[in-house]
Amino acid sequence: MKKTLILFATVLTSFATFAQAELTNAFRANEDKNFEEALNYINQASSNPKATSKEKYWRYRGDIYMNIAMDSVLSMKYASSFNEAVTSYTKALELSKDYVMEIGVVVDNARRLEEGKAIAAYKSSNTCGAAVHYDNLIETSKMFGVSDTIYIYYSGICHEACGNVDKALANFTTCANMNYQAADCYSRIANMLVKAGRKEEAVKILGEARAKYPKNSSILTAEVNIYIEDKDYQKAHDVLIALAEADPKNESVLFVLGVTYEKNNNPVEAEKVYNRALELNPTYFDAHYNLAVMSYNQGVEKFKVCDAIPPREAARFDACKAETKVVFAVAAEHFKVCYDQDPTQASLKKVLQECYRKSGQAEKATELK
Repeated sequence: MKKTLILFATVLTSFATFAQAELTNAFRANEDKNFEEALNYINQASSNPKATSKEKYWRYRGDIYMNIAMDSVLSMKYASSFNEAVTSYTKALELSKDYVMEIGVVVDNARRLEEGKAIAAYKSSNTCGAAVHYDNLIETSKMFGVSDTIYIYYSGICHEACGNVDKALANFTTCANMNYQAADCYSRIANMLVKAGRKEEAVKILGEARAKYPKNSSILTAEVNIYIEDKDYQKAHDVLIALAEADPKNESVLFVLGVTYEKNNNPVEAEKVYNRALELNPTYFDAHYNLAVMSYNQGVEKFKVCDAIPPREAARFDACKAETKVVFAVAAEHFKVCYDQDPTQASLKKVLQECYRKSGQAEKATELK
């Protein structure tokens, strides 16, 4: 029995010695820049529980994989090398903090390279590749208990452009929860959800965002766009009221608010809001055009009223016609601004001529021929 125990102890000692030799060989091969050879040695040591229970094993493994990840050729062959390095270093730090400074230096050098790669990939429109590098930067930050919101945000942008919706949503949600570029993140989340056919989720998210940031115009705009697309003009109108209060100098917001007043059969308020938009931007084509159409339609309806007046009431008829001319003159004024901006539109020229004639400005109609 004693001989057996001695023999067993000898086997254990040999096994431990073997593991130590493999670690030493892995270290030396890595120092000599023979990274694949070093990887082979470290993999052999991985079968020994005594080796894998030591900080040294995981630190060496992290160094080897990080060198492979930074090698332009080997990184293609070992696609997960960066993640393996991060996993290894994380394990090493869990076992001991003795080498936190040394690991930090290696990781910082790697991060600088990864950031350069991320920027270069993004500039070359390789958003999928850029996303990978930004994700690597995120993972290295986590090693030291840090959340790098700027990289999480950039990663989200790249994943969104690359079509990785779930990853982009996760990143933007993280940033929004950490109040980093929150308004933009919520808007992006909503847009992606709508495109993915998840409109109810988008509205719910934007409602929560609006509760947090009631005066943020980009969040309100994203919500309005959903309602307008659904032709739910009352909901759009309610949000636009808040949006106009949050961003009173935005003529586009006022214009869309005017559209919702029209859709909700309130032309008086629509006209007021369109004119407020023109105060901010006197040449705003869309506002001029909508005001012109409103006045034109009022003129047409006024004509019907005039035609219904009995011939014996000549004075009343003449007064009605005079009022109609004023309405068409207003329409002509707005159509003229639009026509001056785009004189190639034959339809604009035609309706402008008609308004001139019906407003008693026949000479102006003739000048347009």
